[in-house]
Amino acid sequence: MNIFGRSVLVFIFGSAALAQIAQAQNAATPSVPIVAPSSAVSPVLAPPELSAPAAPITPLSPDAVAPAAPIAPAAPQPPLKPKSNISIEIDLQKQHAYLLRDGRKIAESPISSGRFGHLTPRGDFSVIEKDPNHFSSLYGKIVEKGSGRVVVSGADAAMPVPRGCKFVPAPMKYFLRFEGAAGMHAGILPGYPASHGCVRMPAEKAKLFYTTAEVGSSVHVFGDAPVRSTLRVAASPRKTTVHTAARQTEQQQQQTQQHAESEEIATQPEPPPQQVATRRSWFSFFPR
Repeated sequence: MNIFGRSVLVFIFGSAALAQIAQAQNAATPSVPIVAPSSAVSPVLAPPELSAPAAPITPLSPDAVAPAAPIAPAAPQPPLKPKSNISIEIDLQKQHAYLLRDGRKIAESPISSGRFGHLTPRGDFSVIEKDPNHFSSLYGKIVEKGSGRVVVSGADAAMPVPRGCKFVPAPMKYFLRFEGAAGMHAGILPGYPASHGCVRMPAEKAKLFYTTAEVGSSVHVFGDAPVRSTLRVAASPRKTTVHTAARQTEQQQQQTQQHAESEEIATQPEPPPQQVATRRSWFSFFPR
């Protein structure tokens, strides 16, 4: 065989060997599919070691799960108390208080409200406290410990107490508190506003208001309290008129009495003429 024939045989056998080697390599390496490019996102293939199926989840037994705590029912709310049908109206201008039931007046009373500088608060309030034997924590009097003699009548708790004396809080029987320290209670009525902000009433009227009103009863305070100087000015013409009438009556009585005396003097008879006794001298005995 010549050289050309040998070369052809080597080429043929070499190509067959190369084809077998390439086929063996292709069988050992997994083929990756070629996807044509598109606008959609291609799925990412997981590596062979991560693509194993997950282990099945074992369900928990009912005993292993703790039961939920039961929800406690809400506490029952107390029923709303019906609104009181008793109300109180306080007129500071007239210095009068009125007790109403269902809007109708059932009682009234004169009062003495707060004086200038301690005016009674005005507005719509309600009774917030009832105390039949209340004592003031702010006002009272200073008395001597032994004799009980009043040293200062209108004292307050902040006033210094002299040695040998004590502070006695003011009693406020049948107390109905309606705003802060202000309330209605039994007290002295001088005829004008004189309290420190409370509403004073006669004892029997204060007891009536106390026993009839309830905690929650509405209290309406209105009007302007009169000033004591205004009361004096208003009362002065009447006093002047009374004094003037009394003086005129007295003058008329004096004039009548004088006129009667003058008439009595005029009607009396004139006394007879008195004889004047002449005193003779010693020379009258001798003849002239």
